[in-house]
Amino acid sequence: MVAEPQSNLFAEGNAVAPILLSFAAPTGGVGTTLLAANLGIHLAKKGKSVLLADLALTEAACHLALGILRPERHIGQWVSKAVPEVREAILPTSVNNLSLLAGMPDLPEVANLAYLTKQKILGALADMPYDYVLIDAGSGTGADTLDFFLAGRYSIAVMQATPVGVEPFYRFLRAALRRLLIESLNKKRYQALAAILDPKSPLDGFWEAPETREEDLVALEGAIRNHRLCFVQTGLSAEKDVRLGPQLESLIRRYFLCPVRSLGALEWDVQASAASRVPEPIAKGYPMCAYSLAVEKLANVLLKEEKEPRAAEGHLTRRQWGDLDAYQLLEVPTNATAKDIQAAYAKVLEPYLESSPLTLSLYGKEEREAIRDRLEDAYKTLITTSLRQRYDEELIASGAMEPEQRVQEYRDLQADASHSPPAGPSHPPAEPVEDTATRSARALDIVLQEVEVFNGEALRRVREAQGISLAEIVQETNIRSWYLESIEAERFDVLPGLIYLKGFVRQVANYLHLEPERVLRDYLARYEVWLKGRES
Repeated sequence: MVAEPQSNLFAEGNAVAPILLSFAAPTGGVGTTLLAANLGIHLAKKGKSVLLADLALTEAACHLALGILRPERHIGQWVSKAVPEVREAILPTSVNNLSLLAGMPDLPEVANLAYLTKQKILGALADMPYDYVLIDAGSGTGADTLDFFLAGRYSIAVMQATPVGVEPFYRFLRAALRRLLIESLNKKRYQALAAILDPKSPLDGFWEAPETREEDLVALEGAIRNHRLCFVQTGLSAEKDVRLGPQLESLIRRYFLCPVRSLGALEWDVQASAASRVPEPIAKGYPMCAYSLAVEKLANVLLKEEKEPRAAEGHLTRRQWGDLDAYQLLEVPTNATAKDIQAAYAKVLEPYLESSPLTLSLYGKEEREAIRDRLEDAYKTLITTSLRQRYDEELIASGAMEPEQRVQEYRDLQADASHSPPAGPSHPPAEPVEDTATRSARALDIVLQEVEVFNGEALRRVREAQGISLAEIVQETNIRSWYLESIEAERFDVLPGLIYLKGFVRQVANYLHLEPERVLRDYLARYEVWLKGRES
């Protein structure tokens, strides 16, 4: 038996022309193929030439997501040597600028590819004359899935932030990191170091271990910097599920020491569900449904980063909880406002609550309790003006903070004190200074107390009380500004149909941190009154 070569399957030189995006999931049935196919459609609609490569092997289904029942050409023809080159197995689709390299799960030759065959496929894809190549790598932690998943410039895992979805995601992430170690070090060197790897967090302690060599560290650091590991949530069932993405990103960075990034959440709706039951692409048949808009938003993020690339991140260093100051614990800058601190505390605390699925398998009950206590102490210190001023002074005295890094209101107070006139006749103490964030939070509380029904005017008042512009909501939700203005003005006659309107109002409510079900109930009641009046 001839030994397989030790060349690196993910070598940087293999991906020069097109941008490779790879997708995989810990388990099947979470929407990996739908995401890859519909993202390809949106990129193609925006003028990019796109190749969708179905490398899910035995799970191939991209052709169905594009409305192709049985592809005339597929990768099995190249594997079985019916065609001499991979490009000859590519077929056009009904979407302009979008081509498909279909899979063929019925062929036994496709089920288990040799390492060299995978290398040839990826080498061929990297030389294709497309702007983007999207790879559906399938699901699970097998070598084929992981190899194709790690081949992308962006490696995007599709997961569900539920008790039954989080733990498989952690297993998948551990497997991907171990596979990255194998490919960056080579298999023999990986086996020599396998005993020192933490089974729950493979990168933990690797840089400090005496058994590692300088070339090991350089190789792994390069591999981490060359990969943009990301994840996307699907299967949302409640408004709080959307918040789990940023929380999970922070948790992974802290626990796995890997610069993994959340790319957002994909809201599933009636139109997406209907389209998934027939051979019709969601982004083509229902371009304005909530799911399609979320995928389009992801496309916009990727296109922006094509023009303005993000700086590559290397490995992260573990810091013990006891070594972090209050600002680091809450993950806020030293000049954070009271409103920032309140929002940050809620964000960092939630994963460690007993009801959260994110930390159940990572920390024991007593560990989570200890972490919650530390976070609560940090919050009390920073949210109380007198305690925070004293704490900042201690940090400045120890050299951990510069005086100009303090929140603006405290710097102003300190400057006023240093320029105060000489002591004269005693006067009553001045009223405490109320910072901008506190005034804003108080204004919002007043508005919410006054709101009895969430109609268009109430939504506008809540938005303005939070200092949020329509442009910000447009950027975040991808809803046209004209529709947002019409929602607030209750110009029902120019708004889209009820199904689309529900999706728009829900997204606005989520962005304004309101309870979406109540907002929908109140707002749609106004819509129904208008509708009946028009029909009468």
